[in-house]
Amino acid sequence: MDKEENKNIDWSLISKNLFGEANEVEKREFQEWLQADPKHKEYVEQSKVFYAQAEKAEILHPDTDKAIVLFKERVGRKKNKTISLRVLLRYAAVILLPLCLAVFTVWQISDVEEHLFASGIEIIAPGVSKAELLMANGQVLILEQRDTLVKERDGTQIENLAGILKYKSNHKFFEKETYNTLKIPRGGEYQLELADGTKVWLNSATSFKYPTKFIGDKRIVYLSGEAYFDVTHDKEIPFIVKVDDMNVKVLGTEFNVKAYSEEGTIQTTLVNGKVEVFAKGFDNSVKSILTPSYQAIYSKKDKTIDVNLVRTNIYTDWKDGLFVLDNISLEELSVILSRWYEVSFFFTNEKVKQNRFTGKMKKYENLQDIFELLEQLSDVEFKINDNAIVVQEKD
Repeated sequence: MDKEENKNIDWSLISKNLFGEANEVEKREFQEWLQADPKHKEYVEQSKVFYAQAEKAEILHPDTDKAIVLFKERVGRKKNKTISLRVLLRYAAVILLPLCLAVFTVWQISDVEEHLFASGIEIIAPGVSKAELLMANGQVLILEQRDTLVKERDGTQIENLAGILKYKSNHKFFEKETYNTLKIPRGGEYQLELADGTKVWLNSATSFKYPTKFIGDKRIVYLSGEAYFDVTHDKEIPFIVKVDDMNVKVLGTEFNVKAYSEEGTIQTTLVNGKVEVFAKGFDNSVKSILTPSYQAIYSKKDKTIDVNLVRTNIYTDWKDGLFVLDNISLEELSVILSRWYEVSFFFTNEKVKQNRFTGKMKKYENLQDIFELLEQLSDVEFKINDNAIVVQEKD
């Protein structure tokens, strides 16, 4: 790491080390940066003080206006700046850094709603648990959080309890697989427990086809969209997720697959266990073995698989009610928000798409609350017309 790199270290690297989220490479790079200049250690010590103050604060009604003023005084208003999100509004304590960067988390936004209601603006609420179940007999069930109990023609009992769909197999009946399909619309999510005990979390705009009970020497399911799997271990019967011309094969493990048809890549992120990712290449098949904390990215265009070490929570915390952002552009963020809030984004120019953010956002906040914060921390503003969102530069 040369002198210039030491001076301009990415704050996200410091943040990861402060919060114990850095990998070995990031730890080593951080230590080299600390040793390069005594002032760097001073910066870090000041940052720790600010974090400690934020943790100890017990303000029930945060003074968000004051927090924003302090933020602007320290970091200024700069064109094309990278703005990170780390701790804001819950404690109303701004983490101010002498590195011309600030890290916040969009943690809980509540007082903004009163202003929105007073101004007559319609609230755009977050998504909820909802899905459509297509049964083998052609019956279609609209699933919500109310309890439901039905039976498939093979005798499998299907329970919908508190927003979780559970399958209980009766092995005395059919000896061939009967398939169901669970469709999650935009603005929805759902949980599923398969007949073998495997748990599946399904994200918005996702379709998942699976047998009501597994028969034979393989457990095969089909995915379009995004899902997190906690697979029941069975060394004799592998679990296979089929996505387009790519397969993910496991025995028992936890992993996330993101495979939206409109996107050019398929991401497989491993949390625990081991998985085998294989797909059709131009000349022959391509294959990679993943160990925990690694991610395979399959390019639909190039027919190749790249493997990288990642922070898995960035790609899996959506199932726990969080969006984790890691230097993500506003354009990329808009794709996530559009699926969850059932809105469409329109950008007035390319420049506004390039604002970048790092931090965490709760999935269950109203969309206007998130816009209010993003406007405070960037040079863009959001105009809402029903479910159409126009993003433009501030005047």
